[in-house]
Amino acid sequence: MRLKFLPWLLSFTISVFAEPPPPDPVKPWFTGSLIAPVGQVVPRGHFDVRSFIFMQAVTGIYDNDWHLHSRHQFYTFNPQIVAIFGLTQWMDLQITPQFVWNCTHGQNSIHVGDFPLALDFQLYPANKSWFPGVKFTVQETFPIGKYKNLGSQLYATDASGKGTYATEANLLFYQVYHLHDVIFLSTTLNIGYTFTTPVHLSGFNAYGGGYGTHGKLDPGNVFTALFAFEYSFDRNWAFAMDTVYTHTQGISFTGHKGTTKTGAIAVVGNPESSDLISFSPSVEYNFNETFGICFGCYFSAFGRNTQIFRTGVVNLAYAY
Repeated sequence: MRLKFLPWLLSFTISVFAEPPPPDPVKPWFTGSLIAPVGQVVPRGHFDVRSFIFMQAVTGIYDNDWHLHSRHQFYTFNPQIVAIFGLTQWMDLQITPQFVWNCTHGQNSIHVGDFPLALDFQLYPANKSWFPGVKFTVQETFPIGKYKNLGSQLYATDASGKGTYATEANLLFYQVYHLHDVIFLSTTLNIGYTFTTPVHLSGFNAYGGGYGTHGKLDPGNVFTALFAFEYSFDRNWAFAMDTVYTHTQGISFTGHKGTTKTGAIAVVGNPESSDLISFSPSVEYNFNETFGICFGCYFSAFGRNTQIFRTGVVNLAYAY
């Protein structure tokens, strides 16, 4: 009878004197910076939803010599929902429905914005070695926003899109470094190039125009380089910064430019290329590993043939 208790006694003795299992590894609590794409593919069975609100004021333009010129302010309120759904362990689908509300000179208008749809492919996983994770993204933007035949008395407030099918390819490098205890640093480097299709314009439009404007416009392709980081001070609070460089080819237009309200020849786009350097500092508060809020600003710092803007941004993110 005593022999029956030996296996139990042996198992109990081993459980008491054996080393305890290692604790679960500490994971970072990051919401994500305001401008950089999500660093890794969302795997199958999971989703990531980010609700953005962009509140922008365009206050002027940079000329061809990088000098600033003020103009009447143009305000834009742009809510976006970035929804990412895992399809496989290495691929996800991303959609971004949005609305655009513009206001200037006492006029305002609200319309649906252009609709981006993207597929993300994880080429190399992050946190497997010293080498960062690598993700490739291809995105198509469908021009469902309003961009032509705008109201002549609305000062382009009824423009909510660009009218071009924009195909964007991005190569992203992402890594998270565990510095100490609950202190983490994440880094993102994203290189992108956008191909645009010609746009058929008429009347007042998102690129300018006026009475009698009619023709075809090439918006120009766009190169973008972005570097972002996030640094956690403790379990909940973190600081993030995006640095973005954008180069856009000159816009070419063929057709009849039309006339403005004063009878002058209308301007349609700018044949000169443009450059923009912008920054987006932000602060995060993460309630837990899956839910957090990020708020900050996004502003132009240096530019050529482009707009001067100041933007307040809020992002509420939930991942499952």
